[in-house]
Amino acid sequence: MHAVMMTSNPPLMYWQPATVEIFHQVREWRASGLPAGYTVDAGANVHVLCLGGYAAEVEKRLREIPGVKDVLKAGAGGGARVV
Repeated sequence: MHAVMMTSNPPLMYWQPATVEIFHQVREWRASGLPAGYTVDAGANVHVLCLGGYAAEVEKRLREIPGVKDVLKAGAGGGARVV
């Protein structure tokens, strides 16, 4: 979807400099042993995934990246249920 938006006429660029910086940082963290990965939703929001034991460290590092406006931490939910 992002590639289509970037190549449309007129182009639409959702990613911001901080978005791309997170991509680079997470790759560096992973290469240095911090098991984290990222994915992107439909906007400029990056979702960084890690095991719960690394969440505090990942959150700390994300907050240190210039341009990051907020960090929301979430964990895995419970099992399926009928509501």
